[in-house]
Amino acid sequence: MEKSLLNQSISQFIRDARNELWETVTDIVRRNSVFKVRIGKQNRITIPDAEVEALGVKEGDLVQVIIIPLNISQKKDKKEDV
Repeated sequence: MEKSLLNQSISQFIRDARNELWETVTDIVRRNSVFKVRIGKQNRITIPDAEVEALGVKEGDLVQVIIIPLNISQKKDKKEDV
């Protein structure tokens, strides 16, 4: 009987944690934008017009950028050749 109650409590805890995590991820995605860009001349990137409109940002606004290279395996292969 105690084991069954413990299992139910653990299951409920896991469901609650999963729901909280899902709500947090959904909130982050709704208020932010993810898109791919190429690094241009002088290491510049351009935010697509649709993203600028959706986010409501304008020239001079401060934004935070997180860089995640998408071609990491190619860079490792080049370094190993040297």
